[in-house]
Amino acid sequence: TEKPLLVIAGAGSGKTRVLTYRIAYLIKSRGVDPFNILAITFTNKAAREMKRRVIELVGRIGEYMWVSTFHSFCARLLRYEINHLGMSRNYVIYDADDALSLVSNVEKELDIDIKRFPPRAVMSVISDAKNKLIDYEAFSKKAVDYFEKIAAKIYGLYQEKLFKANALDFDDLLMFVVDILHLFPEVRKKYQEKFKYILVDEFQDTNIAQNEIVLLLSEEHKRICVVGDEDQNIYSWRGAEIKNIINFDKQFDDTVVIKLEQNYRS
Repeated sequence: TEKPLLVIAGAGSGKTRVLTYRIAYLIKSRGVDPFNILAITFTNKAAREMKRRVIELVGRIGEYMWVSTFHSFCARLLRYEINHLGMSRNYVIYDADDALSLVSNVEKELDIDIKRFPPRAVMSVISDAKNKLIDYEAFSKKAVDYFEKIAAKIYGLYQEKLFKANALDFDDLLMFVVDILHLFPEVRKKYQEKFKYILVDEFQDTNIAQNEIVLLLSEEHKRICVVGDEDQNIYSWRGAEIKNIINFDKQFDDTVVIKLEQNYRS
């Protein structure tokens, strides 16, 4: 089917196998160029495994498709497109420790008591906001209590310092791609035309930003296949929105829903 496809599958029912065979079918039976396929998983290990399986099924041609996590995909796209946001392509990605020490420095600079505003707690608030696509201006406007108002000040200076260092944190990768795809229609069109088929594993673990990336890339052709389990939301600590999978057929008309009942592990 060329229609949007939602595969609901329980743990052990062979979810990843569904995507692997779907990709092999597109390449071998439908003649789709692997260059036009984007497959997204949640861990680097799962991405490597999926690519290995596809290559086993279709041969070396499978090397040409993009298989990665959301964050790796975004990092790769930004190497080509981040100049649209006024940063240079040789940007640095701050890991969790780098980001935390930057928050600590910002707090010192703003003369904020770190006992009352532990950097880790503030970082968590900033991260949650970014995964919900709330930038620091929007965050400042909606800040109600004292903690949020101070966190908003920290968020603002934190972003300013990242920008000056030509650096991004892990959550910026997602948010910046959404910004670019929203603000620059020609860039959006380029990637919509490149990724003619999009497949996402463990869709129940996507957050608001990740769901938005999927929607923006597939809104024209709607050749999107997502696999997930409504009962198995393991990334809720990372802002995962179970409603992304529950409302998938509302976001895409004509969605074909397939339920896999068989459990191969039991």
